[in-house]
Amino acid sequence: MKLEELFGHRFVVDSRQVQPGDVFVAIKGQRVDGHDFVCDALAKGAFAVLVERDCGVENQVVVPNTVQFLGMLAKEIVSKFQPKIIGITGSNGKTTTKEIVWSVLSAERPTFKNEGNLNSEIGLPLSIINTYRGEEILVLEMAQRVVGDIKYLCDLFPPDIGVLLNVGSAHVGVAGSPEQIFRGKWQIVEGSKEALVNFDDERMRCRKCKYFGTKGGDYVLVDRKFKDGSTLLTFRMDGEDYYYKLPGYWTKASTLSVLVAFGVVDMLDIFFNPTNLFSFKPLKGRFNVHKLLGGYLIDDSYNASYESFKMGIEELLENFPHPIYAVVGAMKELGEYSKAYHEKLSRLLEEVDGVIVCDAEEESKDIDSRNIIYRSPSHEEILEFLRKHVIKENFCGTIYFKASRAVQLEKIVDKLLEEVSANDA
Repeated sequence: MKLEELFGHRFVVDSRQVQPGDVFVAIKGQRVDGHDFVCDALAKGAFAVLVERDCGVENQVVVPNTVQFLGMLAKEIVSKFQPKIIGITGSNGKTTTKEIVWSVLSAERPTFKNEGNLNSEIGLPLSIINTYRGEEILVLEMAQRVVGDIKYLCDLFPPDIGVLLNVGSAHVGVAGSPEQIFRGKWQIVEGSKEALVNFDDERMRCRKCKYFGTKGGDYVLVDRKFKDGSTLLTFRMDGEDYYYKLPGYWTKASTLSVLVAFGVVDMLDIFFNPTNLFSFKPLKGRFNVHKLLGGYLIDDSYNASYESFKMGIEELLENFPHPIYAVVGAMKELGEYSKAYHEKLSRLLEEVDGVIVCDAEEESKDIDSRNIIYRSPSHEEILEFLRKHVIKENFCGTIYFKASRAVQLEKIVDKLLEEVSANDA
């Protein structure tokens, strides 16, 4: 089979997702080798399989490295259209920022974004191969697990503007050290024609950089107020203030994502059109604010690092009613730094009125705040505690949920919201 025969078909890397007509890409991972599922994919109707070794089947295309092949194929597709490329990375807020930047740009120009969190050396090329249709602007979220990941993606898809949101402790156990994380993230600046970086982080300085932030820079968040169901924003650029009103509650983090979009469109010399943001909904598990009796339930359960915890708790203390209860769990992939960061988190959590710890992962044993009122490895036991001791008829406070994805706090959130909805019906 010839390579060109694969074009126009959907590429998939999970044999369980194969549909008739797909191309199955066999990737050898640390725990699973996709070559073991080639026959399964063909049995499900795969048009062809892309492999690194002869698997003794028909309709196979053998290449030296399937991951690198995906990257080069996506690079070739993009190069045919010569779009402007916006690359976005950071320890926190990448996906939300990508969605917001795309929302603003797509109001004025045909704009592509990589789907969901397909942001790795495998996911990003797959998203482009399967869904890019020649849009004139690409907004690409780029993820890093180890130093070199961002450089690899920038070599494939060199950004016209590289956006570095922040650099924190997420995945420090994989990357090696905080310094290694910064060096890896900074590769988006090195690999871009221009860069937009966070002025509030003094490490981020370069000749080709423009800056967004709260303390200064080219694009400054001057003010944010929540009033009458809307968030009022004031941005400053070139000494002039710009005022925007967005429906609903926008956190400081999501507001900074809007500021990034404000900066990106200015750097591209495109009109800042926030129309699509009027109907923008936060992604599930990213500080979703729900009414709960007379108070609030806040679902921030998608993932967690110390820095994102800090931002979330600051948001709670500034804008939400007491008593504030935090239902928390482990932060993963911190390696040798795990105990230290969980101890820092413990002191941070003492700012709220009560802490409930989900001990579903081993690292949570190092959460030892003085205000812990309950802990259990069981979702059901935590649910029962919340029902009996927190969510009473006169509840008018705030319950905040946050942990790494492995803890699966969203199961508790979904169950509570389902029960409240059923009671309201």
